[in-house]
Amino acid sequence: MKKYFTILAAALVSLSFSAKAQKVAGWEIGIQGEFGRDWYHKSYAPEVIYGDEILNFSSNRSWGAGFYFEKPLNTRLSLLAQGGYAQKKIHPQLFYYPSQTAAQSYTRELHHRVEADAGMRLYLNPESRLKFFVEGKLGGNIFLSIVQHETTYGDIVVKDVFGFQRVAPVASASAGLKWSRLTISAEYRDDLMVSKRSDEMSGVAGKGLFGKVGFAFLGGKGR
Repeated sequence: MKKYFTILAAALVSLSFSAKAQKVAGWEIGIQGEFGRDWYHKSYAPEVIYGDEILNFSSNRSWGAGFYFEKPLNTRLSLLAQGGYAQKKIHPQLFYYPSQTAAQSYTRELHHRVEADAGMRLYLNPESRLKFFVEGKLGGNIFLSIVQHETTYGDIVVKDVFGFQRVAPVASASAGLKWSRLTISAEYRDDLMVSKRSDEMSGVAGKGLFGKVGFAFLGGKGR
């Protein structure tokens, strides 16, 4: 997967130099929302015996909201930056199985994250009012906390996120369309490394597929 992101980035840079010298649209700032699903894979050190524990699982749902910035370089190519908050609903005790008493029963688990990335967008038909595009980005997400709901004790905040690394690098590729101030796209994301626990006995890597909608509310003049 990393090879494909490298090829996409090289293609975007190459096309930026071949675009026609026409009037370039101005920069814009907008809000955006996303909804989708994550898929996770747990791994363990060779000496760990994990029995029948589930190694591959998905989130029940994932949604997020934030801001984006787009600065055109020419009629075809733009620089992008975006950031926001994301919440992921996970079936309890799949991400990590903590020590617990038999009397405890978890019914819900929510993961809270902050995400930011930057990259380039290529417009395939820049002269059209309805523009199609592809884009590639690199960035990272910060694991803020986990909230588990227990039937007796209520919400329990796991601030150390079970000892997993908080910051993870992420690559993404998207395809979509833009009309006036509205942008609609589908985005695939892939973790570039496994997030290890502090004891290095286990780790988790994720990938996800999301639908995104953005709307520009502020813009500047082009050239």
